[in-house]
Amino acid sequence: MNGTGEFSGFELFHHGPQADTSKLTALSQLATRLPLRKQKKVLSAMSGGHASAIRGRGLDYAENRLYQAGDDIRAMDWRVTARTGEAHIKVYQEERERPVLLVGDFRASMNFGSRRTLKQLVCAELLSLLGWAAVREGDRLGALLFSETDELDIRPRTGNRQVLQLIRSITDFCDHDTPRASQSDEQQRFYQLMLNLRRIARPGTAIYIVSDWRGMSSDAEAQLFQLRRHCDITAIQVHDPLEAELPDMGLMTLTDGHQRSNLHTHRQQRQQHQQAFAEHQQALHNHMMRLSTPLISVCTTDHPLTRLREGMGFSQNASQPINSGHSSAGRSPGSSDGSWKGGHN
Repeated sequence: MNGTGEFSGFELFHHGPQADTSKLTALSQLATRLPLRKQKKVLSAMSGGHASAIRGRGLDYAENRLYQAGDDIRAMDWRVTARTGEAHIKVYQEERERPVLLVGDFRASMNFGSRRTLKQLVCAELLSLLGWAAVREGDRLGALLFSETDELDIRPRTGNRQVLQLIRSITDFCDHDTPRASQSDEQQRFYQLMLNLRRIARPGTAIYIVSDWRGMSSDAEAQLFQLRRHCDITAIQVHDPLEAELPDMGLMTLTDGHQRSNLHTHRQQRQQHQQAFAEHQQALHNHMMRLSTPLISVCTTDHPLTRLREGMGFSQNASQPINSGHSSAGRSPGSSDGSWKGGHN
């Protein structure tokens, strides 16, 4: 943390459109700032910012011993007490390893960015931060990475090697381009992913889903409802300023790295664009409120660690966006001033 009370480490994050394995590895330096065991369940501001403890780790039976004055009567082991004729209680210990499952969205809609970096690289940073934090606390780390056509299930294991394997897999997904799906295909893909998530997530798992949540539907919500009965779910949304509001630039050129298209940003177009994003945000908040699931929103201009800490209910020490001097980092190399790097939205 620097002298102004803000988190240091801006240099550890991406400032361009290419995935950097060394940066994701270096994020291990910030793992101490993300104590996942102490996470609070912070719901949307629309619910008054209510916070409560998440389910967290379970308790394993360790042994029984003779009752002592002051012991909790609810821990009495009545069977052993009846057999021995002396009062005994059960002694529990916290689970040493909790499964943590990270879900990363690398569909074409995540290959977009107009500031600092691309949404998919912010997703990579968030997954890496969470991964390093999980293994630091001795938890078993697993992951489910997906695009329109590919899906990778990394089974939970402990240790730093597991995070390094995750980072290698993440960069592979970032380097693989897939065509943008239609809205109906997005919904079907997201629903199928939630089905698969229910299949692989064991009861007691802490699940963090990092996505732009394109394709979220009532069917997908129903799958998450079943999943949250036995698991702790945290939803993390990644978005870009250009998705929320178009600048008044007249003619803009958009590129996905392969094709270019023009967009006229006249007043009516900007209003329709802004309204569509607001409706998407409202629908997503409604889904999460019905699920009683915390939703953390991370913009490509945000400091990822700061946003995670705020969303998890930790003390607030920084909330400043990344230096605006990096605002052109997301543009494709050689593009003109009106050209923006990313998939079509």
